[in-house]
Amino acid sequence: MTIESLQQKLENQKRYIAQLTEENEELYHQFNHLMIRNTKLLKRVDDLQKIIDDLHIRIEELQLINGNMMQLNDNLRKRTENAIKTGSDIQKIHGVISNAYNDDIKYFSTLANIQDPADQFDLDDLFDRWKNYPGQQSQNAPNLRKQVLMMVHLYNNKSLRASDLFNLTGVGGVTGARYVSTLKKHGLIQYTGARKKGHYQITQSGRDFIEGKNQPQKSPLTRDLEVSNAMPHGRKDPLVHTATEGESFHMSEDL
Repeated sequence: MTIESLQQKLENQKRYIAQLTEENEELYHQFNHLMIRNTKLLKRVDDLQKIIDDLHIRIEELQLINGNMMQLNDNLRKRTENAIKTGSDIQKIHGVISNAYNDDIKYFSTLANIQDPADQFDLDDLFDRWKNYPGQQSQNAPNLRKQVLMMVHLYNNKSLRASDLFNLTGVGGVTGARYVSTLKKHGLIQYTGARKKGHYQITQSGRDFIEGKNQPQKSPLTRDLEVSNAMPHGRKDPLVHTATEGESFHMSEDL
C-alpha cells in the first residue's frame, strides 16, 4: 500500500468524521427542540387542569344556586296552596304570608350575622397547614380551601346542620358530604344526633388545628415522596442536563 493511498484513505475518514459530526449536531438541535416543546405541552396540561378545577367550583356554585332557587320555589308553592285552602279570608291569607316571610327573614338574618372567616383567621396559613397535615392525600387546592372554611365555620358555631354548613361553605350536598367525610376521617369534626336531624361539631383536635396548637408536621421524606408521586408521568427533573446548541460530538482523528 503506497503513501498516496494511505493519504487518500485518511482524507476519506476525515470527511466521514466531519459528516457524522454535522449530523450529530443536527440531532442535538432536534432533541433540544423536542424538549422545549415537551415543556410547553406540560405547562399547557397544568393550565388546563387549573381551568378544569375552576369549572368544577363553578358547577358546584351553580348547583347550590339551583338548590336555593328550588327551595324558594317550594316555599312559594306551599304559600300558594295554603292561601287557596284558606279561601277568601283575607286575615288568614295575610297571616300565612307574614309567617312565611318572618321565617325567611329569620333565616337570612342568621346568615348575615355570621362573621367573615377572612376577618378572623389567616386562611392562607390554615390552607398551608391543612395541605401538609399528616395523612393528607389530596392536593386539590379548591377542595382543601373549602374544607378549611368548613372547620372555621364549625369553630365559630357550637354546631351546624349539614344544610347550613354546606350553604355557608358554598358547596352542594354531594360535594359537602365528601368534604365532611374527609374531615371526620382525620378526627377534626364529628356528627352528633340522629341521621337526618343531627349536627356537625368541631372536635378538640379541630380546635387545636384552627388555633395552631400541637400541630404535627409531615417528615421531609414523606413530603418528598408525595411531590414525586404527584409529578406527571414522563416529566423530567429540572436538574437533568440537556444538550445546548454549542455542544457537539467529537470523534478522534487518530487512526
